[in-house]
Amino acid sequence: MIDYDFLDIEYSGELPMIVFTERGWQIEADQRTDEFLREWEQWLEQAISNPDMIYLKDRNREMIFLFLEKVSETQDKRYIPYLKAWAEIDYKKVKTKIQEVIKALELNEPIERHSLLRREASMKEMLEGEAPQDLLLKCYQCGERFIFTVGEQQFYQQKGFVHPRRCERYRVK
Repeated sequence: MIDYDFLDIEYSGELPMIVFTERGWQIEADQRTDEFLREWEQWLEQAISNPDMIYLKDRNREMIFLFLEKVSETQDKRYIPYLKAWAEIDYKKVKTKIQEVIKALELNEPIERHSLLRREASMKEMLEGEAPQDLLLKCYQCGERFIFTVGEQQFYQQKGFVHPRRCERYRVK
């Protein structure tokens, strides 16, 4: 996952932490919103009418907006009570978006097909994106070419270093 730029290692003092990269987070957010939607579908099947919506508060706003977009795309009016309950406890920007989704569901507005296609294309592009590769660099000191491996690139990026300008032989000096 690290080699394919889905996860990265960051340090908090001396402790290493595994974190999502931007690419990894976009995929995780998409999957998480699908899980939320499946959960709501289960609530409907179980006739749960008043669930506690606090679990959606204080989440990543980009992910929440994606979830609301997916709710809107379902065109399922049965979600409106959940949306109204959620709107009672969340912040202004999220409430505004929730109200837009409720209105779209009530009016049975058709989904914007181009936004759905754009999101699908973006996800496909990310998943099929180029995997990190070794780089062939030229030594500033001797003019010879040397390989800057993916592992070295990640280490340099992690430490905030720029690409080396010299081969290993001249970096030691």
